[in-house]
Amino acid sequence: MKHLFLIIVVVFATGSCAKAQSDEKPQYLFGADSKVSVKGFGAVINEFSAFKDDFSFSTGGGGAVLLNQKFFFGAYGMGMTTQHSYALSTKLANGTLKTYTDLRTQFGHGGFWIGYIHDYKKLIHWSASTKIGWGSISFTDRDYKIDYHDELGYDQVFVLTPQVEAELNIAKWFKINAGIGYRFVTGVNQSYPNINGIETKFFKSTDFNTPQFSLGLLFGNFSR
Repeated sequence: MKHLFLIIVVVFATGSCAKAQSDEKPQYLFGADSKVSVKGFGAVINEFSAFKDDFSFSTGGGGAVLLNQKFFFGAYGMGMTTQHSYALSTKLANGTLKTYTDLRTQFGHGGFWIGYIHDYKKLIHWSASTKIGWGSISFTDRDYKIDYHDELGYDQVFVLTPQVEAELNIAKWFKINAGIGYRFVTGVNQSYPNINGIETKFFKSTDFNTPQFSLGLLFGNFSR
């Protein structure tokens, strides 16, 4: 009898534990029952900066995955739209001199976009982000669309743009972002022989390294 009683107790206890475990909800990293909120957004980005001490404007956009309305990671692309024209004289390989009277600067870059948003529930709050990208800088003659060989001084560059921002919540799906940051550009090294045959750089990193102000229009799901 003692053995039978012991077996009954063990079976009852095992059944109770199994029922308790079956009543527990499965846990997931992502999904309706998770503690991680996964949203997303897209952005129109405008940047105001300088190029060789002249005013410069770039425009582009980006998109990102938003975790818990706090952290985001995604991609971006930017291109300079203001026109910066120069004249340049160079000595060709055969020794003849060629003069370009209307060279225009082309500058574009794109890559990764990561950031942090602090206390998103407040009407106005702050955030910080960094763009880590690659791109190109070149001079193009005004007829470059006809003759691509007139693209000069092509440089492949690395671009790093950290900044801090203030955000204004307009609606659950829309907010405005204004930021101040600094753009670092490296890899600018292409040169040309000037009229005296001396190698001279087309650009310098300092032409593009500059403080900047950004204005972004963000569209997405900004509610928890």
